[in-house]
Amino acid sequence: MAIADKISTCLEKASWIRKMFEQGNALRRIHGDENVFDFTLGNPAVEPPEAFRRELLAMAKNPLPGMHRYMSNAGYEKTREAVAALLSETSPQKVEAGHVVMTCGAGGALNVVLKTILNPGDEVIILNPFFVEYKFYIDNHGGAPREVSTDPETFLPDVAAIDKAIGAKTRAIILNSPNNPTGVIYPAEVLARIGALLDRKGRELKRALYLISDEPYARIAYDGATVPNVFAHVRNAVIVTSHSKDLALPG
Repeated sequence: MAIADKISTCLEKASWIRKMFEQGNALRRIHGDENVFDFTLGNPAVEPPEAFRRELLAMAKNPLPGMHRYMSNAGYEKTREAVAALLSETSPQKVEAGHVVMTCGAGGALNVVLKTILNPGDEVIILNPFFVEYKFYIDNHGGAPREVSTDPETFLPDVAAIDKAIGAKTRAIILNSPNNPTGVIYPAEVLARIGALLDRKGRELKRALYLISDEPYARIAYDGATVPNVFAHVRNAVIVTSHSKDLALPG
């Protein structure tokens, strides 16, 4: 089967994280699950909560009328209302159902956001080290990734370096906190500085600059650590998340 040149190139450049994941599966078949430690995709090693299993079984036994029909593009209204109510508990602003879009996972959400905001050639800043799929997501929608290094000692964002990287083509920056792969949580003070920077640069460049906060690990924080709410510190922000990590429900 003939495929497009771009897809062929992407397949050749397929991320090493995916190749390592497949290699891990092969090694598990040889050596057993307990003898292989997989640090590739952040694939949960635990099962979903029993409460989830009960609810899933209950819905299968007693399906709601029309639950298998096409839904609104943004997802079921009642589901979005429930998500909005939950987000409002930790957000400085009230989140409405109209602010929420349901997608197939965080990867799907990132692609939706990028498709929505990017024009051909627009740049998206990503902070090294980063989840390697970001480059593919940005390229999917005609954008160009712009890599900026984090502080080598703390792995926190280098706000001065981000300032220098923002230019006429910049449209967004992707933050991932708690971070994959470093595990670092970006403190409120850093988020506030980035928010102020995006506001200032947006005025100078006369274009909206967005912060995309990729947060599938937001509820996985230990030893009393807390993950600051991005909405409290950044005006043009989009939160992307999933239950792949906190409820062990990837895919």
